[in-house]
Amino acid sequence: MNYDSIVIGGGFAGLTAANVLASGGLKVIVLEAGSSNSYFCNSRISTGALHVAFQTPETKSDILYSAIMETSENTADPDLARAFVQEIPETLEWLRSMGAEFEQHPRRANPIPMFSPLREMRAGLDWETSGPNVFLGRLSTELIAKGGHIQLGSRVQEILSSEGNIIGVEYETQPGESVKIQAPNVIIADGGFQANLHLLSNYLQKNPEKICQRNARTGTGDGLTMALKLGAATTNMDTFYGHVLSRDALFNDNLWPYPQLDVLCGDGIVISTDGKRFADEGHGGICLANQIAKLVDPLGATAIIDHAIWEDAKSMDLVPPNPALIENGGTIWQANTLIELARAAKLDSQRTLETVVEYNQAIENGNTERLSIPRSINIQAAKKIDTPPFYAIPLCAGITVTSGGLKVDPHCRVLNEQGSIISGLYGIGSSVGGLEGGSKASYVGGLMKAFVFGLITGKAIIKGVSR
Repeated sequence: MNYDSIVIGGGFAGLTAANVLASGGLKVIVLEAGSSNSYFCNSRISTGALHVAFQTPETKSDILYSAIMETSENTADPDLARAFVQEIPETLEWLRSMGAEFEQHPRRANPIPMFSPLREMRAGLDWETSGPNVFLGRLSTELIAKGGHIQLGSRVQEILSSEGNIIGVEYETQPGESVKIQAPNVIIADGGFQANLHLLSNYLQKNPEKICQRNARTGTGDGLTMALKLGAATTNMDTFYGHVLSRDALFNDNLWPYPQLDVLCGDGIVISTDGKRFADEGHGGICLANQIAKLVDPLGATAIIDHAIWEDAKSMDLVPPNPALIENGGTIWQANTLIELARAAKLDSQRTLETVVEYNQAIENGNTERLSIPRSINIQAAKKIDTPPFYAIPLCAGITVTSGGLKVDPHCRVLNEQGSIISGLYGIGSSVGGLEGGSKASYVGGLMKAFVFGLITGKAIIKGVSR
């Protein structure tokens, strides 16, 4: 069977591109590995926040461009970043034309629109009545109404090419049975590679099983792997978007994706088993999660806080850690002295005490930047740890989605290692790198990447952008 375009993956990115193509009169099919109508994917279970580097997408494009370049420490592709921000206004109009509704979350300090209805926002995972789930269903319905096709239970095994041109795909319908279909355009939209332990071990951590899968566990990097076989180039592969979680989240589903412990860690300090700090807690939870994941033992990080910080945790973040952490079985050690606390948590007790004393002294003297591991204060203020009882919380890094991926041009056409276009091959959403990364693991926003890149690709194919 022949199509104009084949989309691999039925998340927000894939369904956006498919809807745009179908609206333009093209024959399009979405191949989704999930077999049920409520197939799991990161789009479906997302919180639903629309932001660009944590700024509202209604912000002027030049400001958003500067934010992307600054937060990524200029590791983002400038041409891709410009194309991205220029498409945001039309993307927001398109979302509303498709029936998307937004509201503000009452616990968010910054005015970031979120899909309505809001998720319940409790410990553990809730998504069935949420705005992202509702809107994903709407995109599927709209696509079918426009004559597009969605084939569930179809895992693509190979992207087919001939003489340098894409000609279709081969996909598995059931074990041992496969089908080939033809199209001059194939769009990779199956997300990141966060659930592929082999790829994680290559790019992020030699022991990826020690990183908590804070995701739908469906992003296995199939599209990326197939594109690599065609000579595709990649970029920014060594960082991810995620949050700091209780170490118990590795085996207790009530503790992922919430509560996240980012702000709590930023109010206190994070140390390894030797009692020493290893990262700047002031850079935020995404950066800290990446730093934890890169430890020789990524299960060797512990947050140290005092009673004042723990009490403040009753009102911080979308799901306050206090009492959600305790109520859902998370480990938290408590003691009246730091020496006792360190012993209970199996940390180097003397060095833990010295670290906290040195940290408190730096805050008093106003020179936290002179610590052996500097502590920045421009994003999150540093707080002294001096009010007993003291608490220790064993941590792990929770990975939501990888930040790197296929290298694409401003039309989302996949590039090879020589910088040339792989004719007919496109990459969108979290399968793409080029906007995020740097030493602080900058994050642009997964939903905006999905919708913007989906729209760009659909328009490019309709217009017949030169190959």
